[in-house]
Amino acid sequence: MSFASIRFRLTAWYFCSLTVILSLYALAVWYGMESSMLKAVDHDLRLRSEDVRQFIIREVTSAPGELADDFQEQAALGLGGGLLEVRDGGGRVLFRSARLGKTQLVERVADSAIEYTTRHGNHINLRIARSAINIGGQRFIIGVAESLHEFQESRESFEGLLALLAFPSLLLAAFGGLWLSSRALLPVDRITNQARRISISNLETRLQQPAAKDELQRLVLTLNEMLERIDSAVKRMEQFPADASHELRAPLTLIYTAAEFSLRRERTCEELLDAMRKILRESGRTSRMVDDLLLLARADSGRDSSTLVPVDLSVSARSAVEQAMVLAEPKGITVSSRIPEGATVVEGDEAALSRLWLILLDNSIKYGKPGGEIDFEVAIEDAEVVVRVSDNGFGIAREELPHIFDRFWRADKVRSRSLGGAGLGLSIAQWIVQEHRGSITVVSEVGKGSQFSVRLPLAPLHSAHTVSSGEFKV
Repeated sequence: MSFASIRFRLTAWYFCSLTVILSLYALAVWYGMESSMLKAVDHDLRLRSEDVRQFIIREVTSAPGELADDFQEQAALGLGGGLLEVRDGGGRVLFRSARLGKTQLVERVADSAIEYTTRHGNHINLRIARSAINIGGQRFIIGVAESLHEFQESRESFEGLLALLAFPSLLLAAFGGLWLSSRALLPVDRITNQARRISISNLETRLQQPAAKDELQRLVLTLNEMLERIDSAVKRMEQFPADASHELRAPLTLIYTAAEFSLRRERTCEELLDAMRKILRESGRTSRMVDDLLLLARADSGRDSSTLVPVDLSVSARSAVEQAMVLAEPKGITVSSRIPEGATVVEGDEAALSRLWLILLDNSIKYGKPGGEIDFEVAIEDAEVVVRVSDNGFGIAREELPHIFDRFWRADKVRSRSLGGAGLGLSIAQWIVQEHRGSITVVSEVGKGSQFSVRLPLAPLHSAHTVSSGEFKV
C-alpha cells in the first residue's frame, strides 16, 4: 500500500484520531479517579478534624490542665485516625502521634478555615488537613493526616493497566482503520475497474450507479455525463470524415468528368468554355466548403475565438439585408426589415455577426418559396437584443428540428445540393452565436415556414432605441 494512497491516509487519520481520543479519555479517567479519591480522603479528614475540635472544646471547658494527658488516652482510642498533631497558639506541641516520628503536620499557624495539602515524602505521601480553633482566649492548631499509600497503589495499578492495554488498543485501531478505509473505498475500486474496461470501442457503456444517494453517486453521474459527451464527440469525429468525403466527392467527380470530357477528343470553343464554367463553379463550391470545414475545425480546437468589442449590431444587420435583397431577386422574394434607427450596441465581432445574419437570410432564401416573404427584425427585450429571421417557405418537420445545427445535415438533401448547400451554414451560425455568449432557436412548421431567433446580451450601459420599419420589394 502506497503511503500517498487515500487508503493509507484514511487509515493514518483514523489511527491518529482514535489515539488522541483514547489518550484524552484515559487522561480524563485518570484525573477523575484521582480527584474522586482525594475528595473521599478530604471528607474523612474533615470529619476527623471536627472530632478533634469537639474534643478540645469539651476538655478546655471541663479540665483545661489535663488536655495533654487526655489527648494520649483518646488517641489510643482512635481520635484523629492515628495521625494527629495539635499545637497551641505559640507553636508548642500539645500532642503528636507516635507514628508521625519527626514529621510535622502543623508548620505554621493555620487560618480558621480548614485547608488541605499533600506532602510527598521519600516513601510515603500524606494528605493533611489543617484547621484552627479559638476557645476562651486560647488558640489551638489541629493537623490530621491520612496516608495515600493505598491510593498510590491503586493509581499505579490503573496506570499499569493503561500501559498494558495501550499497544494492543493502538494495534487494533490501526487494523480497524485499514478495514474501514478498505470498506469505504470498495465502491471506488469497483468504479475504477468499470472505468478501465471502457475504451473507444465501447464508449456507450456507462458506470453502474450506486443505490445510495451520496458523494459516490454524484461522482458516477458526473463521470457518466462526461462519457456521454465524449461518446457524442467521438461519434461526430467518426461521422465527420465520412460526411466530408461524401460532400467533396460530388464536386470533385464533376470536375474530373468535365476535364476528362474536354480531353477525350477535340471540342469546340463553346464546349470547352462550358466545361471550364462547370469546373470553376464546382471548384468555387469545393473551396467554400473547405473554408467552412477549416473554420469549424479551428472553432472545435478553440484557436479561432472571436475578439469581442462594442459594435453596432444595426450596421451589420442593414448590410446583410442589402445583400439578401440581391440574393432574393431571382426568386422574387420580398425582404422586409425592422431595425432600430440608433445604435444597438453589443460586444461582438462585426465580421462574424455579418456572416451570421447572411447565413440565416441565405438559408431562408434557399428554402423559401418563389414569390415568398422574409422578415428580418431587430428588437430589444430587457437586457438582450433579439434578431428574428422569419419566412413562409417550405418549413422543417418537427422530428428534424433537433438536427438542424448538426454538420452536413439538410432537411432536403436533393434540393440542398442543387442549391449549392453543404449543410455547414447553420453549424457555423450556432458557433458564432455561442462565441457571442448568446442563444439561437428555431420554430418551424412544414408548409408554413420557419423563424430563427438569436438572442445576444446588450453591451453595458446600452439603452433601448426606437424601432423603424422598412420594406423592400426585390
